[in-house]
Amino acid sequence: MYLSPEEVKAAIKTAEAADEVIVVRCIRRGKASKVGGADQGELYDLHCGKKPAYEGAGSYRSREAEDASNGVLTVYATNRRNRKTGEFGDWRRVNLIAVQKVILPDGTEFEVTKS
Repeated sequence: MYLSPEEVKAAIKTAEAADEVIVVRCIRRGKASKVGGADQGELYDLHCGKKPAYEGAGSYRSREAEDASNGVLTVYATNRRNRKTGEFGDWRRVNLIAVQKVILPDGTEFEVTKS
């Protein structure tokens, strides 16, 4: 089965609301952030889970507005380490156009189509 970028966004939002983890497989836009990590143009997975309460650092800004203008979605990735605490769980932005596959909690996989 296939999804559009808009359906990917809806699937992530549904999983967050249900307190489930959904996996999105994306193409990395930039260079690897660590040795052995996915490099530019390679696939990597983000495990998107329920978002914790957001604590802004400084002046208020609308992440939703930024996301919409940049074609991304801010997610809470449970498989990424927080740079400050070293614990798993950190904020990431998913470029909806770069998503190649969505894997639901039950194991169902969807390829993404560009239309």
